[in-house]
Parts: sequence; C-alpha cells; structure tokens
Amino acid sequence: MGAGAIGTVKEINYWTNRPIWPQGIDRPVEAFNVPPTLDWNLWLGPAPERPYAPAYAPFRWRGWWDFGVGALGDIAPHAMDAAFWALDLGFPTRIEAESTKIFPETAPKVSRINYEFAAKANRPALKVIWRDGELSEPRPSGLVPDVQWPGFSDVGSQLWVGTDGMLLADVYGDGVRLVDDKRHQELTNHPPAQKYPRSAGHYKEWVAAAKGGPPAGSNFAGHAGPLTQMVLLGNLAVRSQQALEVNPATGEITNARMAEEYIKPTFRKGWAL
Repeated sequence: MGAGAIGTVKEINYWTNRPIWPQGIDRPVEAFNVPPTLDWNLWLGPAPERPYAPAYAPFRWRGWWDFGVGALGDIAPHAMDAAFWALDLGFPTRIEAESTKIFPETAPKVSRINYEFAAKANRPALKVIWRDGELSEPRPSGLVPDVQWPGFSDVGSQLWVGTDGMLLADVYGDGVRLVDDKRHQELTNHPPAQKYPRSAGHYKEWVAAAKGGPPAGSNFAGHAGPLTQMVLLGNLAVRSQQALEVNPATGEITNARMAEEYIKPTFRKGWAL
C-alpha cells in the first residue's frame, strides 16, 4: 500500500457504516412461529435455547454475542488485514474502547476502539483506531473535493497516517490514493515496481490447498486465526468496559480477568467441541 509514499506509518484509522443489522437491543419477548423452511433447533446449534424470533434470523444474527461478533468482528478482519500483514502487527499492548449503552446479549450500536502496538523489528510503535456505527475520521486537510467523505457508500474506509503523508483506501484496501493530490498523480503516472507476488484469488488458493498444494495466503494457522484473535480482543474491551493491558507475545490480558462466557461459552446439551 503506497510503496513507502507516506513514510513511516504512525496511525491507521478505520470506520464503517456497520452495523446495518439490529444491535444494542434486548432479547425479544414476542412469540413468533418458526418459518416452515427453518430447522430452528439445528440453526441454534450450541447456543442457549430460546424461542425463534426474526430478530435472529435470517441475517440479523451478527449483532448477538451468542451467534456473532458485532460490527467489529464482521468488518475489521477484512479492513485490518493489509496492516496486519504488511506491518506485522501481531497482538497489541493496550486496548481502550468507548461505546453507546452496553446490553448483555448484543453488541452496542456504536463503538470506537483504540489499539496500541509496540515497536517490532524495524517498525516503530503505532496506533490503530476503529470506529463503527457511522462514526468517521474527520476529513483530512488537503483531500480534493471530488473524493466522497466519509465513504459509507462502500461499507467504509481506512486512512493511513505516515511521517510524510496520508493514504486513503476503502475498507477492503481497494481504491488506494494519496491524500496529497500532486503526489498521488505522480505515483499514478510513475507507478513503483511490483514488490510482492499477486494472489491468484482466495477461491483458487483455497481449492489448490484442499488438493494438497501450498497453504492459502490467509490460512487459519498462519494468518486468518491470529488476525481474528487480534481483532476480537477489541470486543473484550467493549464488553468489560475497561482498558486492557495485553501481553504482545501471547495475547493474554494481564490487568483484568474476563468473564468465562466471553472466552469459552457453555454449549447446549447435545453439542460439544
């Protein structure tokens, strides 16, 4: 991203229009008939038993802690992937979160989560700031007027702040441009040499790995798992409503004890892992 055009990265901001499903709500108490095409018991799986309600399915399960991980878990693994890979983020050292009202069973309507990462190898310390619920980073000074802000038409955006400039992209890391228009045009007219091999695409990588080929670039053990662990530590900060100190080598929280159900939920009878 940017081929060093913004110098050393100091801070990365992410923001999204998610959730676009209900969050910050209590469990419904109305009675509903189960749709004839839905096996409600099977859909519940290991989650605690409850009556069917359209507040859960279809689609709306994302905001419920028993079924999903809220806006952060839905979008941040996509958005933070490039930084996690390119900057070797690993685990943070500290996480602070603020949000709208906390509900027992659902993620909040809006949250802002600050991750702090210590210096690592040749990379200095940096901050990663996550915003959801249509909170957005202020428009950077110097951005040309024709660039839409805050960019919610495509889920969200990200802004990388470096020692020598700023880089803007959509939430998936596409549509990259420098905030400084003159430097952006120079880089567009004289693109840098390709530094890393391009992926054949995650579908092709997955099929090749399933057939005994090399592991996919986002394989569970080497990339997707650690990335997801890092992201979801932010939900622990939201749910516990306190700043968390983290061991960057292990991801262990060192200044607080998390509720057991946040880490390892109890499975319903008949389900086991």
